[in-house]
Order: sequence, then C-alpha cells, then structure tokens
Amino acid sequence: MVSNKTYVTEGLILNHRDFGETDLLVTLFTKSFGKVPVVARRAKMPNSKFSSGVQLLNKVKVSIGRGRNLDHLNECEIIDSFQTIKSNLTLLSKGLFSSELVVNFIQDRTPNIQIFNALEQNLNHLETQKNIDQSMIWFQLQLINVSGVFPEFMVCINCNENLKRKDHVFYSEIGGINCDNCINVNADLNHGVTILEDSLGFLRHIQRVIRSSKPYFFDKYLDDNTLNDLNKFLRIYLTYTAERQMKSIKFLDLVN
Repeated sequence: MVSNKTYVTEGLILNHRDFGETDLLVTLFTKSFGKVPVVARRAKMPNSKFSSGVQLLNKVKVSIGRGRNLDHLNECEIIDSFQTIKSNLTLLSKGLFSSELVVNFIQDRTPNIQIFNALEQNLNHLETQKNIDQSMIWFQLQLINVSGVFPEFMVCINCNENLKRKDHVFYSEIGGINCDNCINVNADLNHGVTILEDSLGFLRHIQRVIRSSKPYFFDKYLDDNTLNDLNKFLRIYLTYTAERQMKSIKFLDLVN
C-alpha cells in the first residue's frame, strides 16, 4: 500500500546532474505528475540500485518519497531502456534533443499527458527507426502548440488575408508571416527565416491536424530539401521562444 508520503508513477528520465558527492538530481517526466526533480541517493556509488535505472531516456516505474524541499527516489524499475537509440549516436542525439526540449518548455509539476505520450511515441519511432524525421518534426510542433506559441501559417499575421502559395519569410517575433501587401509593416524585425512553399504546405497541414485534434499518421512524403528547411525553421523558432541556446544542439550538429 502506498502512503500519502510516497507516490508511484511511470516516467521518462530527461536528465540528471551531480548532487553532492554521491547523489544525483534526476529530472523525471512522469505520466501522472508532470516534470519532477527527484534526488537519487547514492546513485553515483558503485553497485547502486539506481545506477542503471536513472540512465538518460529510460522509461521507468518509480516510487518517490515526498520531501520538504526535494522528493527522493525510493524504487526505480526499468520498463524500456531504448538500447537501439543509445547504441547509435545519431538516434541518441535526437533523443537527447527531444528530452531537452521538454525540460525547457514544460513547467515542473504540471501534468501533461499529451506531451508525455508525444515524447514516448517519438522515442519509439527512434528506437524502431521508423518515420524518424517526421516524428521529430511532429513532436516539436506538438510541444510548440502545448506551450501556447504555435505560429500562424494560413493567413497574414497583420491583415488576416490568406497567404499565397509561395516561399515566405517567417518572423519569430510575431509568430507568423506578412503577406506581400504588409511586407514592410514589421521592417524592424530581425529574426526572419525563409520557409519554402513545400515546407509551408506541410506546416499548414499540421496546423489543420492540430486544430481538429485528430491524430497524425505520418502519411506525408517529405524530400530532403523540405526536411532540411523545416528543421532550420524549427531550430530558429524554438531557440527564440526558449530564450536560450540548447546544449544538445551541438551534439545534434556534430553527429548528423
């Protein structure tokens, strides 16, 4: 029986760092309680019962004790260690980038089953090496949406007129695009990135999917040029909205 001083949940290990000489401070993204920092006592010691369980990206079942300042890990059982991801630097870089996005965009102790499921789905796609590129893009766009900063791709951000089917310049500061008639309205903006017509077509499709609350079936073919363009846009927009340079990007660039 679990007392009110402890709670049991499933979670994904987002990151950890040294906490004193023998402990680790682990960031768990839990299914029931959201993002939770917990102390894994003596996790750095040889033969610690937590040493394998708190490895990055593990899916675990945990028992956590409530503390005055920080909760502490009582038990940690591995559900899935995603070994394929961890044995491939390219896959690992994508997994760590995904986990860092959750750390940066999701508040502590705010349950968010949609993003928990989205992160787990993305890790499963990486593990099985299916639809990897679209899965990464879909995950990032879901995270942007839940964070309340999903851009406008259908209409001009200034006059609300439908945008023409062509390449457009997207401005992170306003979260959208100006039409040809309004091109000089925000002339002082400096975080503009050109998005190609095919990329905008895909982003509009995703915007419709998100607005309809329907599942995404990874049924759109994206050529390398479009994928590169989408990744460039997402990198710029996520960095702008996070207001920081994410550490995992260097690793991502190094191995991809």
